[in-house]
Amino acid sequence: MKAEEEKFSLDVEYLPEVHDNLRQVSILTDLKNQIPRLALTHDRDLRIRSVTFFFRNSPNDIHFITNFRLLRVLDALTIRFEEFPVEIVELVNLRYIALTYWMKHRFPASIAKLCNLETLIINPGKFRSIFNTSFLPPEIWKMSGLRHLLFVRSYLLYPTDALIGGTFVPLENLQTLSNVINFRWTKEILKMMPNLKKLVISFEHDGRTEWSSYCFDNFVHLHQLEVLKCFFFAKCYMKYQDPLSVSFGFPQKLKRLTLSGCRISWKNMTVVGSLSNLEVLKLKFHAFEGPVWELNDGEFRRLKLLLIHMTYMEHWKVNETHLPTLQCLSLRYCYNLVKIPSGIGKIPTLEEIELCECSTSLVTSAEFIQKEQESLGKNGFQVHFFPLARAKPLHILFNVVIQYSIIT
Repeated sequence: MKAEEEKFSLDVEYLPEVHDNLRQVSILTDLKNQIPRLALTHDRDLRIRSVTFFFRNSPNDIHFITNFRLLRVLDALTIRFEEFPVEIVELVNLRYIALTYWMKHRFPASIAKLCNLETLIINPGKFRSIFNTSFLPPEIWKMSGLRHLLFVRSYLLYPTDALIGGTFVPLENLQTLSNVINFRWTKEILKMMPNLKKLVISFEHDGRTEWSSYCFDNFVHLHQLEVLKCFFFAKCYMKYQDPLSVSFGFPQKLKRLTLSGCRISWKNMTVVGSLSNLEVLKLKFHAFEGPVWELNDGEFRRLKLLLIHMTYMEHWKVNETHLPTLQCLSLRYCYNLVKIPSGIGKIPTLEEIELCECSTSLVTSAEFIQKEQESLGKNGFQVHFFPLARAKPLHILFNVVIQYSIIT
């Protein structure tokens, strides 16, 4: 590679000769006590901007990076930390941090020292348990440069001057926030995040908190939002989530929407169908409920992908005029749905149908649509059948469903 020839980038498998113009280091194997020498055996300040680990090692092995005062990128996802490596808060030039935690973890207030930080990614590791949780300090509201905050689960405190011990600032640069739990989306908060483009949120219902306190109708004020994923579930996996008794408000710029566990009536689908720019809609884990879903004229004018995952719906009333741009239909665990309406097969843009663990009659209707498409000369049209998975205990299945939904 030209970058390696010019000593700009280096893949480390042995203690290398260090050059003044070295900027990027990829550590491919455990060098034990050799790695610190990369920083400590040279009198001059190294100008390394990026360090990426590609192997699993002890967290103690990264302490040497504090000598890279100009470091901007730290990618240590392969290292499993038990606590936040507080020494890195002295690297004030960091723009990007990616770390892996095993269990519940709290961030120190000193993270606010990273005044140039733009991206913070926390991965729970190989097992994406719902018990892997991040606890963000209120000082996060002082970090105006943040652009992307990515977690599987995180708790964020509501900002106040007294709580932070100083003035908090609008996070005007924040574009991605994933995934915040049980947060109240008041108008004041939304004004502090005016440029959000992707938002992933979860709500654990305790049976006492009123759904209206979370202010879901205020999402309409996120005028730049293009991707929204909302997940609702009971704290006890043995109990079904109570239906939401509040209405949603969605911004018209929204292109991708995922809803899970809402248990809203199909009659209220109009608020989603009226989104003029919506291209991807994923309805997971009983997002909507009822035996019949009947689409209305003028809805879903730009929808390309529709996924329905776990529903008790029995009949679906739709024709080719309702979903004029649909390309992919995915039905998973729709045991009660009798058939795919024949009108779906008449949609000119339809390219594929995916089925997973559905009724025999539903499979038959999909095969009929496939033959009809072939007779019309659309040989590129495909129907995919996913095999029946082995039965799993309920608590494992619930965990898998929730994490799969949040990640995808």
